[in-house]
Parts: sequence; C-alpha cells; structure tokens
Amino acid sequence: MDLLSVSPYQEVFSRKRQQKRAKIGAMDLEGLMEAAEKRAEGYSSSNDRQALLDASGQEAKEEATPGRHFGEEIFNKGTSRRIWAELYKVVDAADVLVFVLDARDPMGTRCQQLERELRKSRRHKHVVLLVNKVDLVPTWVTRRWVQELTRDFPTLAFHASITNPFGKNALLNLLRQFGNLLKEKKHVTVGMIGYPNVGKSSVINTLKRKKVCKAAPVPGETRVWQYIALTKRIYLLDCPGIVPPSQSDFAADCAKVLKGVVRAERLKTPSDYIHEVLERVKKPYLLQRYRLPADTAWNDSEEFLTILGKKMGKLVKGGEADLDTAARIVLYDWQRGRIPYFTPPPQREGEEEVRSSPGSPSSL
Repeated sequence: MDLLSVSPYQEVFSRKRQQKRAKIGAMDLEGLMEAAEKRAEGYSSSNDRQALLDASGQEAKEEATPGRHFGEEIFNKGTSRRIWAELYKVVDAADVLVFVLDARDPMGTRCQQLERELRKSRRHKHVVLLVNKVDLVPTWVTRRWVQELTRDFPTLAFHASITNPFGKNALLNLLRQFGNLLKEKKHVTVGMIGYPNVGKSSVINTLKRKKVCKAAPVPGETRVWQYIALTKRIYLLDCPGIVPPSQSDFAADCAKVLKGVVRAERLKTPSDYIHEVLERVKKPYLLQRYRLPADTAWNDSEEFLTILGKKMGKLVKGGEADLDTAARIVLYDWQRGRIPYFTPPPQREGEEEVRSSPGSPSSL
C-alpha cells in the first residue's frame, strides 16, 4: 500500500522502472558445481524442516516407538486447557461436588486424580459419588458397586429419566441435608463433574423434571458450564466432560472409545476398536442384538464386521462390506447401552466367585 512512499512512481511502474537483478552464484557450469559442493558440506539434516514434510505438505510423523503412539486428534478432546479451566471454575464455585459415574464401568469413569487433588488442597469441599445408568446393569452389580464405593465417599445409585427416574428422592434428600449443614451460606452450589457421556446434564434434567440442559447420548454436548436453580437455596452447576491425561498409546485410545469419551463418527478407523468389544461381550448377545443366525461364527473382528455389513446392506463399490460403517454402528450401540456389558465388582475375601462373567446370559 505504501510502496510509492518508499520509491517514486517512475522507478516502480514506468518504462524506466528499476528492477533488481537476480543473484546468480556462478556464470558458468564449473562455478555452479563448486558453489553446490560448498553448500553440501555445510548441510545438516537435523536443521532441515522441509525434509520432514510429506508429499501433501503436512509434517511427516516419525515411526512409533515402544511407549509412543501417534493417535488421532479426536483423542485429545476433553483434555484441553479450556475444558480444565471450565472444570476448575465449577470446583471453585461449588460447595458440594457430585462425581457422576457410569454403572457399567464405575472405576473406569472415576477421576481419581481429581479426587486426590481435592483431598489435598480442598478438604472443605464435600464429595458425593453418583452411579448413573443403573438400568443397564443387574441389580446385584449396582448394590455391590455402591457398597464398594461407599468406603471412599457417600455413594448413590441413579437412573436419569424425566418420566421414570430412580434414586431422585435420595439425591434430593442428600442435597437438602447439605443445605442444612451449610446454614451459614445463603446458597448451596452443587457441581456435576465426570467423564463425557456419563449423564451429568441428564441428572440435572431429572432433578428439574424438565429439559433445562442440552443433553444427548453422545459425548461433548456440553461445551461451557451452566448455572441452574434447583430450589431457592440449592443451585446446580453443569460442567463439560473432562478426561484425565493418559499415556499416548493404542490401549489408552481404545479405553477412551469404549468409555464413550469420543464420538464414533469422528474416528478415522473405527474397525480397529471392535476387537475389544468382541472380547468383552458374550457371543449370544451379539447374535441377539443384530439378529444373526445361531450358527454364525467368526474368527476375528474383520470377519464379524463383514458378516454384519452384508446383513445390514452396508456395502461399498464391488459388493464388499463397508467395515468402517458397520464398526460405527457397533460402537454406537455400545456407547448407548444397546449391547449388554458391565464390569464385575471386586470380589471380597471369603466370598464365592462372581456369579458370572460380564455380559453372560445368566447375569443379565
């Protein structure tokens, strides 16, 4: 824009304009070769960033070494600085913190790192564990998990539903008791904390008996913290789902997928995580869920997805089964509780073995 203020018009645009002559290192071939040899002697591959680019212009990833894994960008969701800033806003503002857990895997969806931090630096905060989605597991499993978790904090079983809830009165009575305990405070603030897709917003909607928070059966629906008035003295805080930092390897990524932390539609290769689903779920339940013949058999996840893709008509060009689409359907059903599964509670000393393995027909 200010070119004419630097140079006059005659030197820039007219026929008498002045142009810089290109710098040529040598006037003949021998001189050019000599200059090239001198530059080659001082070349260092470690300082050449252009060599780290692939054909598409993106930075090429190094080969994965043991203990190091280059996962997808989606696995970093819930671990950003913004999400943790929202979490600590809720922690600082709340008098009572309710950790919402998934009844299918309470220990896997329990943020023990945050619990240790609260015990260390915020001992005045009251902590309650809420085991949600108890309708997806047998009653004896819920009872045993509540007994086990009560050793650390007060624990309640809950089923989030506006029309047919379970444990709502027990949670309301507990919050009223905290209100009586904190009489010196004008308002008692209750913060809902937990992994993505454990049902924090659904718990608030159940307590309010109407949809006041945006809730969906997929993770990441709540983006910022929300302030909801339950009664004149009790206020609720809805927090986005947080994911504690973990190792960057395939096992940690697979655990995040099965915990419902990431959305299945954003996975590049969802078929990689079906093997773990087949190992955790008994075969009769998969046959029943997808209406497959009783004599259907498979040796690995790829063969299972091929059978399922052809059964559902999910095909690609050439008549082959679309493995990724079939895998996403399985992950959707897994995350939304359509495939029966639960983690067995720990066995007590002197007690018989757990009644049955997780997902077995006799336990569900």
